[in-house]
Amino acid sequence: MTLSSQPRRTSGVGTGPAGRIPGLDGLRAFSILVVMASHSGLHALVPGVFGVTVFFFISGFLITALLVDEQAGRGRIAIGAFYARRLLRLYPPLVAFIAITGAVWVLQGRHLDPVGVLGALAYLTNYLAVFHREALAGIGGQLWSLAVEEHFYLIYPLLLAALLPRRPWAVPVLLAICAGSLLLRIGVSLTQPVDFATLYTGIATECRIDAILYGAVTALVWRSPAGPAFVARATRPIVVAVALGVLLASLAVRDDLFRNTLRYTLQGLALAPVVLAATVAPGWGRLRRLCDAPAARWIGQHSYSLYLWHFAGFAAGEALVPGTGLRFVAAMLIGWVAAFLFAALSYRVVERPFFALRTRFGSHVAALETAAPRAPAPSPAAGTRPA
Repeated sequence: MTLSSQPRRTSGVGTGPAGRIPGLDGLRAFSILVVMASHSGLHALVPGVFGVTVFFFISGFLITALLVDEQAGRGRIAIGAFYARRLLRLYPPLVAFIAITGAVWVLQGRHLDPVGVLGALAYLTNYLAVFHREALAGIGGQLWSLAVEEHFYLIYPLLLAALLPRRPWAVPVLLAICAGSLLLRIGVSLTQPVDFATLYTGIATECRIDAILYGAVTALVWRSPAGPAFVARATRPIVVAVALGVLLASLAVRDDLFRNTLRYTLQGLALAPVVLAATVAPGWGRLRRLCDAPAARWIGQHSYSLYLWHFAGFAAGEALVPGTGLRFVAAMLIGWVAAFLFAALSYRVVERPFFALRTRFGSHVAALETAAPRAPAPSPAAGTRPA
């Protein structure tokens, strides 16, 4: 089966070359730059965790659109081929990253915990970060967001394949799961110490899965017969303005209970109009062209490698220019350059050789590499409190 990024014309929206969804590159670029800025000493000013929420949303949005197309075009979703494509897309760069950074860590005379290595390879980093944080030394606590996405990829195709033949139930079921995630966050926040609640509700799969599912729900409605009317209403300028206001307000409120509970829900709901405007809605061409600028497309294409390697780049900068004040600023500038160099090398040497192999399992690589979002994220496990 084909994992194609070509949307059907239910919403009257055109597509770009190779059928890719326009605008997603810009959203991915925005998200990874927010995450990198937060991790380069600006976490008090730049909301890094919001970057991961955007990544989660557009992951659910795109993957759902692709699987709906596959179901409509072929009559079924080829689950095995989907898993193969995801494995070939994500695992080689991850293994290379763990091998190289782990080797450097050991060569520096430090202990590398096998539990952390195995946990990262098994996509359990988010739970290690909560219950066994010390095991992640030398591994990269930022891998928690990959774990959340992989858990989604493992379960969601099976769920969607069961729901699509019963289409009227699909959206209510997904929204019920979102409500359950919110209730769980509320329960944890009301019964657990605030530090534990902040960490657990911020990175546990069952607490963050709703961010992905709100994107999935948006795609399901977009690709339904009601899609054109839904997109038109949701992307009216006043609606988009209100959505942006909600997003800004969700970042401004500093109350711990709100931040650990309703913040994620409000952001997931408010992202729908913004993402639709940036990607598929008529009348937003100027925004879409901005999101599809060459620099945005390049950064979006390399966002997975940037996610994996940006901490290593920053560490290299600090090793070259240790210190505080202006020296730290210089170190971070060098670190940004190093992060982009590492990412470009990883993309060319590790990711691209697997493109042809992925096409054997139905991947339209040219479209996918410019459209499929990854989920970089700030790492509470590395000592960064969600901003």
